[in-house]
Amino acid sequence: MKKYATLKDVAKRAGTSAATVSYVLNEKEGRYISDETRQKVLDAAKELDYVKSIGASSLKGKSRKLIAILIPQFENQFFTRIIVASERIFVKHGYDLIICNTLDSPEREKAILNRMTQQRVDGIILTPTTKGSENTTLIRRVGMKMVVVDRPLDGVENFFWVSTNNYGCGYMGANHLFANGHKKIGYVGWRSGIKDLDARRQAILDAADEHRIDADQIHIAEGEFSQEAGYDLTARLLDEHPDITAIFYGFNVQALGGVRCLTERGIAIPTDLSVVIIGSPEWVSAGQNDFTYVDMNDLELGKKAANLLLAQIQDKDIPYQHIIQDCTLKAGSSVRNISQEEKQ
Repeated sequence: MKKYATLKDVAKRAGTSAATVSYVLNEKEGRYISDETRQKVLDAAKELDYVKSIGASSLKGKSRKLIAILIPQFENQFFTRIIVASERIFVKHGYDLIICNTLDSPEREKAILNRMTQQRVDGIILTPTTKGSENTTLIRRVGMKMVVVDRPLDGVENFFWVSTNNYGCGYMGANHLFANGHKKIGYVGWRSGIKDLDARRQAILDAADEHRIDADQIHIAEGEFSQEAGYDLTARLLDEHPDITAIFYGFNVQALGGVRCLTERGIAIPTDLSVVIIGSPEWVSAGQNDFTYVDMNDLELGKKAANLLLAQIQDKDIPYQHIIQDCTLKAGSSVRNISQEEKQ
């Protein structure tokens, strides 16, 4: 197992003392160090992937019993459930969690990962941003234990990944609508720039093709990841395409805003319009709500991610794994079968 480089390692490579290395890397003042020596230290630190340790020097390589979990959206119940399921596993093994929200910001993600590396956490569970591959470069080089959840590290081959089949989620929901006779549908989605999430949109188009439905009957409305965007995108679909018979929401946070828009306009579900949602927040089946949704089995994702990270931490010699689990369609009463009505 690869070990973190120490001040002594850097000093040996630079041909100087650990004290000198400490002065240079901590940018201390009060002692003269030549530019040549300073550059040798900086070069050696870079070559060895040296990462400063904060508050962990007394542990001398021992476990801190700390796990960092980085998620991009606290408001998304999909991710909070992953945290809950993971925590149950880690607590049983004596680990505490550091939970961070990257806000889907690559810059924030990079800063948090740097702090977690300096803290020498025992492992990281990460749902990466669009620059996750770049931001995890150092982590992967120094051998920190990590499991990626939901979104992959594009362009990286060797990493541990646990995810739901995003393409399958899109295909399953769309297929359900087409099987119920809907040929003109709207899709509300997030313009994420993340290939694996964009696969949901492509799956709808592929399902339409298999059902011999023209692509121009599928109306795509994509924007930001928020309830407000879901509301506005739904309104746009209703105004520009009044003949659609169903709306498919690719993300549950947008769906919440979209359903509010339908309610305010007095649109009855499924009498006036059918609805399918990817995701399983509590509100989809709370009270009088009984939506048809695609369950991404988020709790199971959290369990798998936690167990996979623990297997690495416990020094088990396991190969890199990509675990892609299936989603499940939960049929509610929000989809009207118009194919049967056409036959009558």
